[in-house]
Amino acid sequence: LYGAPRYPHSFPTRRSSVLPVYRERMRWFHEARFGMFIHWGLYALLGRGEWAMFTDRVPAAEYRRLARRFVARRFDATAWARVARDAGMRYMVLTARHHDGFCLYDSAVSDFTAPKTGARRDFVAEYVEACRAAGLHVGIYYSPLSWQFAGNFEPERHPDSLAEMRDLARAQVLELVRNYGKIDLLWYDGGYVYNAMKSRDDMAPFWGARELNAAVRRIQPHIVINNRLGTDEDIDTPEQHVKASAAGRGWETCMTMAGAAGWG
Repeated sequence: LYGAPRYPHSFPTRRSSVLPVYRERMRWFHEARFGMFIHWGLYALLGRGEWAMFTDRVPAAEYRRLARRFVARRFDATAWARVARDAGMRYMVLTARHHDGFCLYDSAVSDFTAPKTGARRDFVAEYVEACRAAGLHVGIYYSPLSWQFAGNFEPERHPDSLAEMRDLARAQVLELVRNYGKIDLLWYDGGYVYNAMKSRDDMAPFWGARELNAAVRRIQPHIVINNRLGTDEDIDTPEQHVKASAAGRGWETCMTMAGAAGWG
């Protein structure tokens, strides 16, 4: 693991308000209909998509060295938000952390972050500000899985690493919903742990998804949460095809602009 983080071991218990009913918190989402999904992160330096570390078998220590070069001087969240708004989009989703484990935001529980390495910037903070200035709803993508942990690949050999990956993910999700004002959409991805899960049913117990999402909703009562951490939550997420859910159930087709060539 990059750095030596320490994680909180309890979820917040204070209720900020009574949770709104499903129809109420989904109203903006059904009205929005069109959003921009941005996969961007450390892997942009390699130019081979967001799975480059995994597909090219790049060792974790070697991959982490890229963070010193990731300065992103041309990053302009305002320009991205303008493009989305001018295209008729009503919301955006940004990869705050993808499967490589690199955070685009200022995490107190990890040093493998943009603000603590080459960029010295909190890109999520800039993105959130730009979305709001453009009148767009704010979505944040987070992958609990991280290729920085040996336990992700060999859970039986590295159970402590596996547990640390899980605890880090839970702590970082709470950071994201606590530290950036109102977040409209929480987009999980990467809930599957290699060689440790037989089906989607194994996800929720491992990550503590029910408890984690309940804590998220206490902080952000109106947030919309997707179905990729083992619980159904608010929306289904068919990928690269259009498939409506049952009547009354929210769904979002997530689709790349270049077919199946990749997201990043």
